[in-house]
Amino acid sequence: MSVARGNGQNGGHFYSNITQPVNIYCNFVVDSTNGNGLGVRSIKSNGYVRNVFMHTTATPGAGTDGYVNPNPAAGVILLQMNNNYNYYLGGTAGFVSPVSGTPLTATVNHTSYVIVSLGTATLAQWQAVGLPQGVTPAVGVSFVATASATIGGSAAVEASATAGSGITNVEVFGDAHLSNTSSIAQYGGMWVLSKCFASGVQTAPADGSVCGMLLSFDASSVTIDGL
Repeated sequence: MSVARGNGQNGGHFYSNITQPVNIYCNFVVDSTNGNGLGVRSIKSNGYVRNVFMHTTATPGAGTDGYVNPNPAAGVILLQMNNNYNYYLGGTAGFVSPVSGTPLTATVNHTSYVIVSLGTATLAQWQAVGLPQGVTPAVGVSFVATASATIGGSAAVEASATAGSGITNVEVFGDAHLSNTSSIAQYGGMWVLSKCFASGVQTAPADGSVCGMLLSFDASSVTIDGL
C-alpha cells in the first residue's frame, strides 16, 4: 500500500505557545589546522548564522564583519547569529563521524564504509560489495559491506575513525539572550557559547567531524505562560 506524503495532517503548521519561534540550523566541519584560522570550514546554515569560531592551531583568522577568532580553548564552539532574540529556548547538537584517513580498495563483510574515491568502478561493482539498490555511488555515500572483496576500478572507501567525533554531549554555556548586541548593523547579532564534552570532560571534537546544530529562539517580546 502506498501512502501519499504531503504537508502532514496539520497542513504544514504546528501549534506553539511561542509568539515568534525561530529555528536556526547550521553545520560545519571541525578543522583546527585549517589555514583560515577559524577552527572550522564549510559552514552552512539557513541564513541566520554569521560567524562560527573554534580552537585553531593556525593564526586566528577573521570572520564576517572582521571579527577575529578569539581562539577559544579546545572543545568550545562560539556562534554568532545574524539577529538578536528575546529568548534562547534550547538546542541540540550532533556529530557526523570523521573517516579514518586510510583509503581502502577492498571491503570487509559487515563493516561500514564511506566512499572517498569513485575511480572507474561500475555501479555493479559497488553493488557487489554492498551499495544499496537504487543508490548512486558518490563521494560521501555510506554503506555496510555485504562482501569481503576488492571493489575494482581503483575505487576507494574509508572506515570511520576509531573513536568517532569523541563527543558525548554539547551544552550551552551562560545566558545567551544576555549576549545580544547593541547594534545588529554595526556588530551583528546574538552570541551563543557552547562546550563539547566527552563523558564529563571538555574535549575537542576530532578534526573532520561534522557538527550539526539546531538552536531555537523566540524573536518576540510578548510573553505567554510565563516565558
